[in-house]
Amino acid sequence: MITIKLNCDKDIRQKLKTYKIDKHKLENFLNYHTNNLKKTRKWWHYDIDVKGIKGTDSQYFWDEDEIEVALNCCDCKTLKQRRIFFLSSLVHEYRHWVQCKLENVSDKKLDYSEEDIAERTDTYTKNKYELECNEWENLVEKFNDFI
Repeated sequence: MITIKLNCDKDIRQKLKTYKIDKHKLENFLNYHTNNLKKTRKWWHYDIDVKGIKGTDSQYFWDEDEIEVALNCCDCKTLKQRRIFFLSSLVHEYRHWVQCKLENVSDKKLDYSEEDIAERTDTYTKNKYELECNEWENLVEKFNDFI
């Protein structure tokens, strides 16, 4: 079994409070989906630092145990939209962490550039690993309804 603990900085804790997101429920959500994805008989525990960054683009740097989540929202008008954007960003970057740390995916498999991201080219939007992240982003809607 894999257990994940999110060590959130002050900015992220504030966002969780603002959006009324229970961190333990979020960790349980991530643990549940991670364990459904990666079966193991051993117990594994991981601590992940979650850091808030200015701007609208979140990021994960390969081989790190830190996720950077955007504190600002892109084109969100309602509190619900901002909450879903925040959760989606966090879950998207967390899925990259899973790809790196648990599935041993090489960073070379994410073969797109910053320009591809900005222009939303097929190299980026049809990348297998980005599509996996997008699948998990879609789960956020269900999690949002649950909490």
